[in-house]
Amino acid sequence: MPDLRRSLAALALLLPACADDEVPDDLGTWPEDQVKVAASPALAHLAAAIDGGDALSVADLFHPDRLTFKTAPDPSALYAAQATAYAALPALVDAEPLRVLTYNVGLLSRWYPFTHVGVPHYLERRERSPVQLLGDDWDILFLEEAWELVDVDRFAAEAKRRGYAIYAGTPKKHEQHGLIILVREALIGDAAQEFAEVQFDAQREIEYFPGPGVKRGYLGWSFTHAPTGRRIHLYGTHFTSFPELFQERDVQARVLGGAAKALPDDDIVLIGGDFNAGAYYPEDRFGLDGDEVITGWWHNTMMYPLILHYGGVVDTHSLLEPAHDVERMHQLLLPFDGDAYLKQPLAGRCADIPTDTFTGTDCNSIYDEQYAATEFPARLDYIFLRDVGAHVRVTESSLVYTAPFDFGGAGEFELSDHYGMSAILQIER
Repeated sequence: MPDLRRSLAALALLLPACADDEVPDDLGTWPEDQVKVAASPALAHLAAAIDGGDALSVADLFHPDRLTFKTAPDPSALYAAQATAYAALPALVDAEPLRVLTYNVGLLSRWYPFTHVGVPHYLERRERSPVQLLGDDWDILFLEEAWELVDVDRFAAEAKRRGYAIYAGTPKKHEQHGLIILVREALIGDAAQEFAEVQFDAQREIEYFPGPGVKRGYLGWSFTHAPTGRRIHLYGTHFTSFPELFQERDVQARVLGGAAKALPDDDIVLIGGDFNAGAYYPEDRFGLDGDEVITGWWHNTMMYPLILHYGGVVDTHSLLEPAHDVERMHQLLLPFDGDAYLKQPLAGRCADIPTDTFTGTDCNSIYDEQYAATEFPARLDYIFLRDVGAHVRVTESSLVYTAPFDFGGAGEFELSDHYGMSAILQIER
């Protein structure tokens, strides 16, 4: 069993039990809850994959006893629809560029009784990350897993030197969520800014990774974009990890999507983060936990369409062309053979699979050192956009920081265990 899963198993013994919050108290009261799954453009492919799916409402998706998957939910039509709708938009006449990054920086090293939870090469990468990321000319950065206040201080110092404003929440809560948002100061207009730091109600024992007291949530930051006068709302988040905790993650998608949809239609909303779930898994069985093959991957696909449904958002990576998630998954060596995946990252397929889709993958040496042969590769990191007024165009979307860096005597390895997800936008004046 990889070190991280062994550590998590040890931590589970130390954690107190807490109430299950997988079914929201107000479920069924929102208009979005009452829609038939088959009638939702974002969710229709789920209805086709679930026994009796045509009869389900969206609220039913939060009850696992009503979900029996008969096949893999395939989002190909959804990806294509997003790209087609975007292609029909007229070009903007006068617009300003906005370069956006979301990146799980993997700055984790925490000790607990009997165990340590950490991401390899933490010390080397923590020195490099603020300088590298804030030196690469991003306008907005959503960062996850900058858990420690000392790392917030490092980013804050570099932000001051480079002309960025930073928001990391309050010191006490920051160490529970590890989130940072940075915005280039020149882009922030004179109008009042608004900030929020929210903890999700849906939390459970093992979800408290990387240890006791950690709570998932999101940061909010609203400001007026100085070059265009447009109001922009930012949400940075890090959802619950691991497929067995899909219920918590789905509730988190409902909550954050609802917050985004409640904002004025003429404003722009950007949501960036590590959502810990892909939109497509071709098999329900993949990866090893000890000697056991992990199951439940098809349930893991629900987060992505749920946040689209509840938030009225689109996936920026699917707008210029349909996303490659399905195509890349079918380049894997399947059905899953644990021995093959343990011998080589992705059973030797890394050279054949372009680094244009999977942000969490064993092809990343740091990810492989932690998770080897335990998880499907997947696009876990997203930049979602709500733009009812059609004031935004996406001109580029790509994975970044995919290549190893030279860390001198420490060797060559990636800047994090995730790859970054970027989007280049145009904002209408």
